Amino acid sequence: MKKNRKITRLAGLILVGAVVLSACSKSYYDINTDPNNPTNASIDLVMGSALKTTAAPQVTTYAVFSEWMNYWAPSGSYAINSSDGSSYKQTTDFADNNGLWTNVYDNLGDYEYIEKTATASNQYFYIAVAKTMKAFHFHQLVDNFNNVPYSEALKGTTALKPKYDNGKDIYEDLSTQLGIAVAFFQRPDATGSASPDIMFGANNANWAKFANTLRLRLLIRQTEMPGRSAYIQTEINKIVANGAGFLTVDAAVNPGYTASAGKQNPFYGFSYSIAGTYTQDFWRANKFIIAFSQAHNDPRYTRWYAPITDGSYVGNVVGSTSNPTGSLSSKFGPGVLKSVSQPAVIFSAAESYFLQSEAILRGFLAGSALTMFNNGVQASFTYLGAGNAAAYTSQPDKETNYAAATTFNEKLNAIMRQKYLALQDITPLEAYNDYRRLFYLGLPFTASQPLSVNPQRDGDAIPTRILYPTIEYQTNLENVAAQGTINHHGSKVFWMP
Repeated sequence: MKKNRKITRLAGLILVGAVVLSACSKSYYDINTDPNNPTNASIDLVMGSALKTTAAPQVTTYAVFSEWMNYWAPSGSYAINSSDGSSYKQTTDFADNNGLWTNVYDNLGDYEYIEKTATASNQYFYIAVAKTMKAFHFHQLVDNFNNVPYSEALKGTTALKPKYDNGKDIYEDLSTQLGIAVAFFQRPDATGSASPDIMFGANNANWAKFANTLRLRLLIRQTEMPGRSAYIQTEINKIVANGAGFLTVDAAVNPGYTASAGKQNPFYGFSYSIAGTYTQDFWRANKFIIAFSQAHNDPRYTRWYAPITDGSYVGNVVGSTSNPTGSLSSKFGPGVLKSVSQPAVIFSAAESYFLQSEAILRGFLAGSALTMFNNGVQASFTYLGAGNAAAYTSQPDKETNYAAATTFNEKLNAIMRQKYLALQDITPLEAYNDYRRLFYLGLPFTASQPLSVNPQRDGDAIPTRILYPTIEYQTNLENVAAQGTINHHGSKVFWMP
């Protein structure tokens, strides 16, 4: 598949503080980590590079999740084979698991450098940023692989073969670290430079909201685990007590994207050449999402996708080798490909509102679930340039109008369906996570949600997890082997029911 990937190094080989700047040939945010030649680098410089790297894969490298969630489908001009995401089959050489693992641990090395360097000089803003972004990446690792190196990761030569920590234990510590991060952001002496903070411009209030919202995401993820309600309530009470609130704006990165090689917005560059020619021939619209949107009078499909030459919208089917190709199927549309310089969202305001709506519905937060639901839908409409959502959310339709739902499951379905729609082309991994958390309830999907028409295994099923990559079996065999036999169609992440 056409996916942008970066060749990086294994977690245990990342040496904290090993950052080299190539000043002549690299842009301001281009940093390389070399464990054999450690030098000092400005934490401002490293932070800008690290945030840019965080943003790059959230849609493009994670494209397989857009496929599995029926946002996208491959063009029929590409043959489906047993290693494609369309087949639901994986090996340890599956491109997505290797990219997810190595790229994320490489990025974590930069944030570890920031935290340690900032800690030595009591620079609380940078410590808090590093803690927040480490939590962001470690929770993605757990969500895909379950148990992963954590306590011994990022220690360089002192732990070349880091042990694996339990996913649940990692999540609990991440919640604690995010609480510490918010407390640091709220210190009067927590100051940072605006220019290298390419996400919030050193706005401590927004950073604290982001840390709180990320913490809420981790807690809501655990709602289907038996006996977990008391823990979730206690942790959410801590969030409420710090008073920082939750995201009302997108957490979005922009280092100054422009129409130059390697400097385009990552999703825009995934689809367009530097000259402005549409070059994305592999991915097209998914037939399901268009049909569902049309059936529910949802105008957003005209923003996710572009019409074909006759003005209609045509989608493909996952696994089909006879999909329409070229101009016969819809490309990405103007609501998601706005310009080469558009920010890259890593956590949307829409998701923040839907998380709050679900937390209120479940009794963990005070407030109006209906208000948060409507705010979430409107945030999605606003991001896409789809106008006012009031007509959409006031339909006599339980999947678009929260007020029309009466039972708990109907209300939860409305929240999850609208969250699923809002995550499209922004953070598809989160849709995959919600699917795995709630699929036993049929949420956020209906019985009509199609699966691949060409699975390369017995039975049809979206994978339940990602396999550990080959590089771990080559360099950390004892510790990865201790995790037992992993089956990507049966083994679960700890928070799955």
